[in-house]
Amino acid sequence: MNERDRTTCQWCQGTGYVTRALAYCSGVDPFHGPAETVHRAGECKHCRGTGAYDARQDPLLEHWREEEPGDEA
Repeated sequence: MNERDRTTCQWCQGTGYVTRALAYCSGVDPFHGPAETVHRAGECKHCRGTGAYDARQDPLLEHWREEEPGDEA
């Protein structure tokens, strides 16, 4: 693997994980406060926790666009 393939993931800054904030409001109106907030760490979706971004491994990209024309069959 060359240096170009091992670029630092811009979403997690190379750590492999990101924090997510989840808010919960009790009752029937989810936008009525006060809300309880929980912060959790989770694996980065873009680099899959490696910290090194590789577009070929990113599950959020539309890889079907990389197919050659005429390969639809």
